[in-house]
Order: sequence, then C-alpha cells, then structure tokens
Amino acid sequence: MNETPLLSPLAALGLLEKSFFEYLGKLSLGAEERSIRTRIGDLAPKTRHLVHNELDEGNVGFTLLAVAAYDVLQPQLGREKALHVVDACLNEPLRAWVLEGTAGMLDASPDPFESITRSSREREAHYFGPSFAFERPVDDGFGYVLHVRRCLFHETLRALERTEVQPVLCRFDLNWIDGIDPARHRMRFARPSTFATADLCRMWFMRLEPPMLLKKAHGKTNP
Repeated sequence: MNETPLLSPLAALGLLEKSFFEYLGKLSLGAEERSIRTRIGDLAPKTRHLVHNELDEGNVGFTLLAVAAYDVLQPQLGREKALHVVDACLNEPLRAWVLEGTAGMLDASPDPFESITRSSREREAHYFGPSFAFERPVDDGFGYVLHVRRCLFHETLRALERTEVQPVLCRFDLNWIDGIDPARHRMRFARPSTFATADLCRMWFMRLEPPMLLKKAHGKTNP
C-alpha cells in the first residue's frame, strides 16, 4: 500500500507467483512447481463462473495458487504442515517490501489516517471491484468501519470446497496492517472478524486523539 499507482491484480499475481515458487524452492519443495501449475489448470474450470473481468481473473488466480499448492502438498506433508508451507510461500517473500511501503507512505503523510483510508477506497474500486461487496457503516473522518459482505476469495474457496485455506489468504493483509504504528501514525487498526472466523469481514480504522498538553498557570503545571 503506497501512493504510487496500484498494480493490477493480474500484475500482482505474476509477481506473487514468481516469489511463491522461489520461496518453495528454498524450502526444498521446488520440484512440486510443475504439479502445482498443473493443478491450477485442473481447478480453473470450477471457478470460471466467478470471473467477469480482469480484476476477477487476478484475484481468483491468487486463490487458485494457494489451493493448488495446498492440494499438491497436503498428501505428503499433512494438512497443518501444508497450510503452513502455503502460508509461508504466499506471505514471507513480499512481507518486508509491503511493510516498508506502508510505513513509508504513512510516515510521509501529513495525515496518515486520511492517506490509508483513501488507499483503502482506491483498492475497493480498482483492485477488488464489483465482485466484492463493501459497506461503510462509519465513515466520518475519525473512524472508518469497512464491512466486506461478499469476498471473491471466499467465494472461490467455496467453489473449490477448500475453505480451510481461508486463514492463509486472510493473513496476507497482515503484511500492510503491521506497517501501522499507532504511536507514530496516530491511528489504530482492528480486524475483529474475517471470513475465516465469521460470515462477515470487519475492518476498523480509528483516528487517535492527539496527546493532551498540560497548561501552565502562575508558574505551576495544572493537574
């Protein structure tokens, strides 16, 4: 998340696939790349009804990558280990880059809260698009409460009958969430629920009150 133009989901998918398979190789599992790519091709027809535009193609492709890797690795590693490996391959390679970009954007902004909520709106429109359903029950400059009523990632997992992979996909957002420093950026973020734990994803951005300055009177500091 930064102030530069957003990558399209398809461009992001290309970058993610490259880093995913490079990291898989570091885990001595690089020989599975061909099987994972074949599995993506096998699964894709089950998700075609969910793809209506290029945004959907990239976002569904992101989910297909995670599910295909899980399907290939699960028989040899077991469920928990396979999920752990997929999580690491999706999230670890780009984490430092995303963290640095998010923190840098917020550090450089005169109003970090406004910057990150504006970025969120841009991503809702131009990265996720109409296949996601967003609601904003609070949006007043002090709080920005975003509810995701429909999530294409979740719909894809349901179509593939692999909802156990949902926590891995939801953890991807931690790469930018962890770039928020409440003390430095005077804002706080909370995510009370995702589709991994509930039927609604809730994201809360909250502006923090500036530090109160104590006033001096007659040479003394008031309590």
